[in-house]
Amino acid sequence: MNYEKIIVELLSRIQTLEEKVDLLMNNQSKENAPETHDEIVRNVVKVKTKDIRDYIESQKAEARNNGEEFIILRASDLHRINRLKNGMPMVCNAMRQCMGENDIVLHETPSGYSSSLEIKYLL
Repeated sequence: MNYEKIIVELLSRIQTLEEKVDLLMNNQSKENAPETHDEIVRNVVKVKTKDIRDYIESQKAEARNNGEEFIILRASDLHRINRLKNGMPMVCNAMRQCMGENDIVLHETPSGYSSSLEIKYLL
């Protein structure tokens, strides 16, 4: 097989698709784009506790597939990754809900909802 020819053809197709996407994006008039902060906020997808739990479980599964024995997750990292604002209680609740009986809380504050909450999930 001529892999070079196949790769060049695929790259050409990708370039064509990228050009079409650019045209489509440019054809959307600027008047349809949100202009104010409030409009932008209204168009943001709301992250729910279930979404965070799903993310945690996916991280645990990925670590398990990589042969790791445990994974340590920190609330501040999950909060940042999910681009949350004032969502620390939701993140901390999701982290606790994903705990098994052998998992260990490595760091916790009296409030229980701190960005420094760290949990070691045994896989």
